[in-house]
Amino acid sequence: MDVNQKKFFFFLILFNIILRVTASYFFGDTEVHMEWGRLVHNLNLTGVLGINVVLNEHIASPAYAVSGQIVLPSVFMPPLYAYYIFLLKLISFDLLSLINILIFSQIILSCISIYIFHKILLKFFKLKLCLIFSTIFSIFPLYVYSSTQASSITLQVFLLLFYFFYLLEFLDKKKSKDLILFSISSSLLILTRGEFFFFHLLTLIYFFVFLKFNLKSFLISIIISIILISPYLKRNYENFDAFVLTKSFGYNLLKGNNPDLKVEGSINFIEKNFNQKMIKIETNNKYEIKLDNFYKNEAYNIIKKDPIIYLNLYFKKILSFLFLDFKSSYLNYYNPIHIIPKIILSIFSFIGLFLFINKKGFFQFLCIFYISNIMIFSIFFILPRYSLILLPIQLILTFKVFELLRRKFFN
Repeated sequence: MDVNQKKFFFFLILFNIILRVTASYFFGDTEVHMEWGRLVHNLNLTGVLGINVVLNEHIASPAYAVSGQIVLPSVFMPPLYAYYIFLLKLISFDLLSLINILIFSQIILSCISIYIFHKILLKFFKLKLCLIFSTIFSIFPLYVYSSTQASSITLQVFLLLFYFFYLLEFLDKKKSKDLILFSISSSLLILTRGEFFFFHLLTLIYFFVFLKFNLKSFLISIIISIILISPYLKRNYENFDAFVLTKSFGYNLLKGNNPDLKVEGSINFIEKNFNQKMIKIETNNKYEIKLDNFYKNEAYNIIKKDPIIYLNLYFKKILSFLFLDFKSSYLNYYNPIHIIPKIILSIFSFIGLFLFINKKGFFQFLCIFYISNIMIFSIFFILPRYSLILLPIQLILTFKVFELLRRKFFN
């Protein structure tokens, strides 16, 4: 970039810091709450990364433990974001507000993500277009809002962009450094989203079969990823006698597939119909795994009774993800600031799917990656923040469509 372009990018980042700080003042979380708050509190108090506190031999409840209570080790949530918050808590020495430090760190991550996104765009578009497209990404309303919340979404977007950038760097330059950084980012994503191991394999298989990945690179990336996640796998094996990353499949399946038939799932159905006193699972280290297996069996039974209904619900979830949830209960979901950009992006990224799915290369890979994510999410339930995970892909597909239209009608 020349001097003027560097100035532009400097002011773009500065503007985005101010924008996000302002958004955090009006809309930001005021505490680290829900599962993340419990995990960090219990880890700090007891040294155990766990959500559930033992109440008696058959009941454990998600809670903030007090001194003397037993916290059960958890495998319900991926661990990286909890450890990220815990690290911020340690380095702050409790002198500053944890939520303020967390939000500020996420604002910094989101601004770094803007730069990485810009670097990715430069591989496919002219510089002036990249500056415009990077600006659109930076001020996308839901992306701005997400950095002000105690949610792993900002971290996930940062890591995914890091992952794509070093994938492209390795494909272009074949340097070991890029392969290592690509593999490290895959490991961190796996520890942020347990199912990402599948998507990493999908990535390696696609580029091994269709493009420039050789077998040696394929195996090195797998080995690096396994080595880096192995301490957490070891921890889980010691606690649960199983090599697992997360164990929430049953809960999520039941939440998203029950007689309430809601695209965004129904926690109320689980709470109303499955009392822990009735289930009677012993509150030992395997409590969460046994409870999740119970939920899984219940979900299977419900789906088996009316498979057509839940197949229809599955496709309804896909359409809701791709376009719009007409029955969302989330506050401000239908706010024009959110819904108008979402609809525009949904339409053009969907057009991009049809245009690029048959053209071998990085854009075909993005289409496959995008579709496979939606298909997996839709097995369970669809929340508005899930679309942010795929925002960079949607934007890249949309920008490519706009570039094709511009070249066709304005050149």
